[in-house]
Amino acid sequence: MRRPLSPGVYRRRRLGVAVTAVLLVVATVDLVNGDDGAPADDTVQQVGGTPAESPTATSPAGVAVGPTKTRKGRQPTAPATTPPAPTPAEPEGRCADSDVTVRPEIESAVAGSRVVVTLALNTTRSEACTWTVSAEHLAYRITDGDVDVWASSDCPEQVPSTEVVVRRDLVSTLRLTWNGRESSRDCPASMPAVDPGSYAVEAAAIGGEPSDAVTFRLTDPAKAQPAKPAGPSLPTSKSKSKSASKSKSASKSKVKKTSTKPPVR
Repeated sequence: MRRPLSPGVYRRRRLGVAVTAVLLVVATVDLVNGDDGAPADDTVQQVGGTPAESPTATSPAGVAVGPTKTRKGRQPTAPATTPPAPTPAEPEGRCADSDVTVRPEIESAVAGSRVVVTLALNTTRSEACTWTVSAEHLAYRITDGDVDVWASSDCPEQVPSTEVVVRRDLVSTLRLTWNGRESSRDCPASMPAVDPGSYAVEAAAIGGEPSDAVTFRLTDPAKAQPAKPAGPSLPTSKSKSKSASKSKSASKSKVKKTSTKPPVR
């Protein structure tokens, strides 16, 4: 049978257990903290500061790849604005006839009436210049196939003399009036009116390139819609005569009523 241990042995065992527990706690704290961790103050400074922009990375294909923007970092898109209209250039000098292009147009025309011929003018080289419009610088004609129906060379007085600024980037408009009649040498006034049908108009600056033929149609005046008169319609002569006869008959009946004799008592 073993003898019981002395009290001193028990004290030494309890002391050993306590020392071992302390060593275990210290070792655990060292493992958690580590020996080469950064101080807490340095970590706070890095988070609170603004990081410098990193250099732009480059993809293997040589295309620059920038930082990806989040929705919050996107800049608002500026609204699209209409560019202002260009300022017309100021004319410098006179236009050469060879520098002016002319494009004619006739929108609507009625046979037997005057016809408005609209000319669109531009320059091909000069930015802006002044052009003299007259029969010496402008020619236009009305054709029916290969036949000249009317020509400004026959009636030069129907081309007014005026000056217009012609520009390269902006269209200048000139309106002429054709009398709607045929023409011949010396432009006699007895020439007949052109019949309804399909025709073409051509124009050019003398010495310049002629325009393409632009077709138009002369409408039959019998088929042209007349303009409606403005305001309320006035009574016709028949309605006036009817109203006058009614008023006369009414006045006669009144006279008969007033001329009746009273009954004899």
